[in-house]
Amino acid sequence: MSLVMLLTFIVVAIIGRVIFQYRLTGDHGIRTTKSTSSGIEKISTSLIIIAFLGATVISALFVFVGFSLDLKFDIYGQISGIILCMVGIVLTSISQIQMGENWRIGVDSKETTDLVTNGIYSVIRNPIYSGVMLFGLGLLILVPHITMLLFIGIGYIAIELHVRKVEEPYLRKLHGKNFIDYENTTGRYAPKI
Repeated sequence: MSLVMLLTFIVVAIIGRVIFQYRLTGDHGIRTTKSTSSGIEKISTSLIIIAFLGATVISALFVFVGFSLDLKFDIYGQISGIILCMVGIVLTSISQIQMGENWRIGVDSKETTDLVTNGIYSVIRNPIYSGVMLFGLGLLILVPHITMLLFIGIGYIAIELHVRKVEEPYLRKLHGKNFIDYENTTGRYAPKI
């Protein structure tokens, strides 16, 4: 089931979003790292790719080779994993839609985007990453193996590096006090309580 969830995520949250973005704006929205990108941006991008590919390989090995799991969950654990994956996909997709024309994968420091603060963004600054993290947790429950934990951990570190060292500094510089005020009233990945 983990491979089905991964394929669903790829089709809905990546391919589907890129197609939607292109139809909406004439631009696919993908901003790759360049030779001028900061070292931390290159590292975080590389780590997220490694995490995603690693989780995909582990899921495929689990399905096609059937390696032994470190932990086995009953049907309720499997259902919980599926639910977390689906909630992660839905949260990611809704968050992407609410970004509208401002949605991007990556940062281009020469580009100016609006500060989106409505909908889910009124309480969470990074709900796309929140969705990705929930999805990763669901995958870990579906394939509870130390290697999956390793790749999900790498993905979490990549997100943290990217958000704290690339995206949020870019938004602070671009939007100044508006972003700082927004930052003070919202949670990074979950609503402030």
